[in-house]
Amino acid sequence: MDNNLGVKYFVTWHPPKESVTVGNIKVSAGDEIVITTKSTNASGQSRRSTVSLEYETLAQGELDLWVLFHAFVIGDPWTLPSYMGTIEGVISHTGNPSGSQRDYEDFLNTAYRTEGITQKMSYSDLHARFVYVNEKQVGMIKNLHLDLKPGSQWSHPEMADYSYWRMVIDFSIVEAILGRQPFCEETHDCSICHKSGLQHNPVDAKEWIRIRLLDITGNEEKTDQYMKVIWTVRQNIRHKTAHESDYPHERPSSQLQHGENEFDIETVINNFRTDNHALTALEQNMHEVTRILLLDNVLQTKIFPDIRPYMIRSGGMTWDEFIKLVEPSQISDS
Repeated sequence: MDNNLGVKYFVTWHPPKESVTVGNIKVSAGDEIVITTKSTNASGQSRRSTVSLEYETLAQGELDLWVLFHAFVIGDPWTLPSYMGTIEGVISHTGNPSGSQRDYEDFLNTAYRTEGITQKMSYSDLHARFVYVNEKQVGMIKNLHLDLKPGSQWSHPEMADYSYWRMVIDFSIVEAILGRQPFCEETHDCSICHKSGLQHNPVDAKEWIRIRLLDITGNEEKTDQYMKVIWTVRQNIRHKTAHESDYPHERPSSQLQHGENEFDIETVINNFRTDNHALTALEQNMHEVTRILLLDNVLQTKIFPDIRPYMIRSGGMTWDEFIKLVEPSQISDS
């Protein structure tokens, strides 16, 4: 047992509106912080929320388990680096209350980043299920949160494109959730190489993956959505990267319209080979599908939202639009 009376602060996206207790830990909203970064390439400041933990006695590994749980159910890229002390920059507390607080008594919409879930489960309810996580599930959760992005020291990020390997890891998690396809009970002998007891699968891989997804989701429409993303990644990213050391080639970015630009699933799977925005969207879609399936695998929530379209907001203008804008003024000045 750890008998250290303590208060710890962790950076997070969404602290609670009201304090909650999970195990021996009281979880509350902390104050707002400012992270100041400076490098050879850029500098700046960002404001983040924090969550405050209070405890008197902790069971062995209880804090570690909470950190993993919170990062998982929030979908938060800040909690683990905050715990490990690897956030780059200087952190200063403002003394102001954290923003973006959420209702931890009705937590599922926060966990799934949506607004349409009517089923109610609290943060504490999910934590009570999480404490029974097994070693294999812990491994999947940790892999889900691996940060493969190049650090600020990379002045040329195109030399360290992590997108393919991020999808390979996500696909490995999906494979672990789906399980291994069983062989047919019938075996065969080869008359040429004289090997005996050769095994085969009763259905092809694509059909088997779809059957397993349908078993898990119980919904044809959601199965079709998830299948499009998973199969695209399996055939075009996972196999070629893992077996042929494929690497993301340079792709031009499609021209964006002013305002919101939406990349739905069909646009993504049809254009990721030639459009950098679509490749990023495929990476995001795969990560989202993986997280949805893993949340159900670990917490047994039986919630399977639609995949959110990847959105890019553009407030700029193309070079041609800029030329059209400045040409009239040049004519009037001459």
